[in-house]
Amino acid sequence: MARFWKPTGTEYAPLWEIRTAWVLRALILVTAALHMARGQWLFTMLCLVALALILVPPLLARSSRLNIPLEIELGLLWWLVTDMTLGRLMQFYGAGIFYDKIIHFGNSGLLAMVAFLGVYTLSMTGRLRIGTALSLATIFFVTLGVGALWEIAEFVSDNITGENTQGSPLMSPLEDTMWDLIVDGAGGFIGGGVGAAYMRVSKRSLARWRCFMARLAG
Repeated sequence: MARFWKPTGTEYAPLWEIRTAWVLRALILVTAALHMARGQWLFTMLCLVALALILVPPLLARSSRLNIPLEIELGLLWWLVTDMTLGRLMQFYGAGIFYDKIIHFGNSGLLAMVAFLGVYTLSMTGRLRIGTALSLATIFFVTLGVGALWEIAEFVSDNITGENTQGSPLMSPLEDTMWDLIVDGAGGFIGGGVGAAYMRVSKRSLARWRCFMARLAG
């Protein structure tokens, strides 16, 4: 399907989107630098990996104007700032349990939307043929699995660095971790549904994604 998609010109990102995207990327670099200055290498690495993932689509398409929807970059920046800058550098996580749970829910929803785009891409290229229900189930379990890996990474990091990233003022580390996973699952389920609805409603994003896949197909 993607091989026969003919771009019309409306799929390309306007100049203001490109400039905004580069501002967001610069902010991610600043966040990484702040964590590096504090010796928090895990969070520094996550910021740099996120930045690298953002740069992959235009590099693969060999075009700076053919990019992922700006909403995805905004969501990624929101995750980095609220989690790594506000939550960890400014210690918002220590202020109460609700900030942590809201961030977990939002992060899982964003991850699920990105996972949906991955499933959608595989479907468009003919590499994966599954129904909507199975797609949402796959996204749910992938999101939950990533959440579990994150909790493991926090546990390992705490034991190596002596920090206390797990637990909260009102919960034990075990109880806090279990609620984090529950919220991750809820965010993943809702985020997958929102991603599917978004691609159906946003005609420009759908056209841009199809054009992007056509460029990859050569």
